[in-house]
Amino acid sequence: MERESRIEKEWIRSLGSGNTQSIMSTLLEIRNSGSVNILPHLFKLIHRDTPAEIRAEIFRLLGDIKLQEAVPYIVISLEEMDYGEYLPAFVAACWQSGLDFSNHLGLFARLFIHADYITSLEAFTLIEESMAHASDRVRLECIKYIHDSEYLVPDEKLPLFRELRKVIEEI
Repeated sequence: MERESRIEKEWIRSLGSGNTQSIMSTLLEIRNSGSVNILPHLFKLIHRDTPAEIRAEIFRLLGDIKLQEAVPYIVISLEEMDYGEYLPAFVAACWQSGLDFSNHLGLFARLFIHADYITSLEAFTLIEESMAHASDRVRLECIKYIHDSEYLVPDEKLPLFRELRKVIEEI
């Protein structure tokens, strides 16, 4: 992460304050004039102890991001953090953002295979939207991973898995 500006330091302090009103106000400021550098600090607030309204606002903000520079922060966060029950909302915000995750289809394929049904459904949507923009190499790696992972898919996800295979093979 780049060195934080004075305003980013203030935002970080506010985000860590535990004061819901202050955090909500800071989230509004970040929405209006924030930088992608602040994303890791937002992602740290996605857990059970954070008030639901703050988590919801973070997901709305994430879904509204239009800066492609945010993708590495999002990808690293998904790879390194355990969002538990909030993972489906996080993945949904990724595809809602409209950002190009086509270079990271492997991550979303792994989420599809290993996460719960709802997260898999959200990952399916992102893969479906991103597949056409992926390079041949990334697309083929994703297809191979999905094929090779069929034995890991629980029965409840098999119909969704079969649909994903159709979608990725047709592109």
